Amino acid sequence: MEKTIMDVSRHQGVIDWAKVKASGKVDGVMIRAMGNSAEGRPSAPYTDPQFARNYAECKRLGIPCGVYGYFKAVNREQADKELAYFKKLLTGRSFELPVVVDIEDEVQKPLGKAALTGLTAHMLSTVESWGVYAMLYTGLWFGSTFLCMGGAELKIYDVWLAAYRTRKPAPGWPFGMWQYTSTARMPGVSTNVDLSRAYKDYAAIIRRAGLGAVKGAEK
Repeated sequence: MEKTIMDVSRHQGVIDWAKVKASGKVDGVMIRAMGNSAEGRPSAPYTDPQFARNYAECKRLGIPCGVYGYFKAVNREQADKELAYFKKLLTGRSFELPVVVDIEDEVQKPLGKAALTGLTAHMLSTVESWGVYAMLYTGLWFGSTFLCMGGAELKIYDVWLAAYRTRKPAPGWPFGMWQYTSTARMPGVSTNVDLSRAYKDYAAIIRRAGLGAVKGAEK
């Protein structure tokens, strides 16, 4: 049941996806669609330069894929702008794996737990309203320190947890994917890559529930 998921962005450069598939080492890929400004800087979302190619290659080769965006909003207005930008990137595309809101930036720490949790829940509920499988990505320390993980607002959403270690974390709240390393090597990729363990068959869940594309978008 456990599956290996690789995540990629522009930092991996131009990937030879045929070699990735032929390796048999990954069961799916999470692709960054929306990047953002440097750590600690105000929100300035952009389209990851490798997103379109990575998505197209995964589709061509039949590699299950999901997508994530790096969110830096510190208020509702910024969040809605980031969400609108993210949605445009998803529209017209289909995904076998979750659509992820990545929350981990330095600029969000001063908000405090309650405010950042509420803002994160707003982003996740908005993504969910598009008709896709919404998921939260955050780090073990960041989530424990700056979000009310497992609380009423966030416990209804699945979590992709980053914690680089050999033993599976036990943070006291559930998670469906564990990003356990950032230094893996993969045929077809010239740099280190992140790998995660997925404890659910997301492709089957999403297929059964019809959550593979933004509502009203072409599949």
